[in-house]
Amino acid sequence: MSEKKIIAVVGATGAQGGGLVKAILADPDGGYAVRALTRDTTSPRAQELVKLGAEVVQADNYDPESLTAAFAGAYGAFLVTNFWAHMSADRELEEATNLAAAARAAGLKHVVWSTLEDTRDHIPAHDDRMPTLQDKYKVPHFDAKAEADELFTAAGVPTTFLRTTFYWENLATGWGATRDENGVLTLALPMGRAGWPASRSTTSGVRRTASSRPALPMSAGPCTSPGST
Repeated sequence: MSEKKIIAVVGATGAQGGGLVKAILADPDGGYAVRALTRDTTSPRAQELVKLGAEVVQADNYDPESLTAAFAGAYGAFLVTNFWAHMSADRELEEATNLAAAARAAGLKHVVWSTLEDTRDHIPAHDDRMPTLQDKYKVPHFDAKAEADELFTAAGVPTTFLRTTFYWENLATGWGATRDENGVLTLALPMGRAGWPASRSTTSGVRRTASSRPALPMSAGPCTSPGST
């Protein structure tokens, strides 16, 4: 077999990046090798990837030189940012700017940019049905990523724009149903009756799954185990 093409994965110790690293490693005949990028190569999660066979290198989205060095010699890259680390659209755009510039400088043949829709296409910034946040955004962690799409296009980087959906993992990390004092479980998310597309992100890359339709009303009675009274 010819030499494997290297895929550099940003956010390799996170949900999306970590899932992709493991998916590449699980397919030794796929023709690709993985280079896992992380800010701290000594962290337990980074060392777990080393044990699985990944090349782990240090890089920081706020350090353009470290990104360019980490991308050197790679065929392509998976790029992701974490809005929740700082809650700032401006900082997320700074990260995306650095990622696009580094991808161009390294001559990457293909990148996958994990982005989201621009909610202002549906509710403009001047529309008072929703508050405008951080001066010009309706949903900053969506809108800033969407704005950043143009950075990759302008840089001339061959890019796939990956727009994911809700993650099932969110239901286990604070977004799941809650039980009130009467034992009633409530899932307070606007799902609607048309279905609810969602993805898995942590085990085998970002994988789109079928829409989910609630079989019960949003607010259901106390849950009981089979055979209980």
